[in-house]
Amino acid sequence: MAEERKNKLLESPLYTFVAKGWVKWSQKIVSLQAGEEDFLLYLVWALDTIKEQEDGINASFYDTVFNALRNSFRASQFNTNKDDLEYLTNLVCAAALECFGLTLTDSLENQKIYSELVSGFGEHWKDINALKSGADMDTSAPELKEWAVAYVASEHFSTYNDVIDWNNDDMAEVLIHRASSFEKIDLYRVIMALYEIGAFESVEGKLTKTKVFKAFGDMLGDDFSDFQNNLSAGSTHKNDIDIFKRLEEGLEKYETEKDKKLEKQGKPKRR
Repeated sequence: MAEERKNKLLESPLYTFVAKGWVKWSQKIVSLQAGEEDFLLYLVWALDTIKEQEDGINASFYDTVFNALRNSFRASQFNTNKDDLEYLTNLVCAAALECFGLTLTDSLENQKIYSELVSGFGEHWKDINALKSGADMDTSAPELKEWAVAYVASEHFSTYNDVIDWNNDDMAEVLIHRASSFEKIDLYRVIMALYEIGAFESVEGKLTKTKVFKAFGDMLGDDFSDFQNNLSAGSTHKNDIDIFKRLEEGLEKYETEKDKKLEKQGKPKRR
């Protein structure tokens, strides 16, 4: 699936934009082992980070990109120097801003987001703007504006994990941890409920509860081998089980925020 998404991007006007610019951009990079396809994926991830619009994302956008790139290169065991990492961060921010700028005429909400991004760059804005305004940042690729407008308005996201997977299909890095405020037993209940309704299929061999919980434990960098005992102990206090109500409330919050965004864009709500 990740490879399929990557292939679609390689056929898009965005790749034409990146490939043309990379001829010049890459000459300024000394230590980072990154190619034009890598940059394409970083750029899409940056656009997704903008359009996702989580609270405070614009104010810390530069740091978000910098830390994600640094973590990606660390995970790939690439040696980097700070100047190269800062340059690539500036470049990703500049390219994302330039591409996002193509959508401004179609949405007042996007104009507001753009303004917030620029304000949030602070001391980095001078370098980012120099790259964005440079001759190498050419957004005249045929159909790029149409692609950008459609992509930013869509609900498709390429996650940071996708970017890492596309760099190395054999890599399995821990990117998230269970929040300490979220009870482990509640996570076990959710996984078990999903297992019981047939949410998972086995890649190889018979699918068992043990395999499913081990897979989730590996993903979160945690030991889930105690799931049976914890679930058994938790079953004696059924009145305390409110996780599924909280999940329903969480989904309702997500759907409401999506409808608010569509309403701001002058589009019909989904429900």
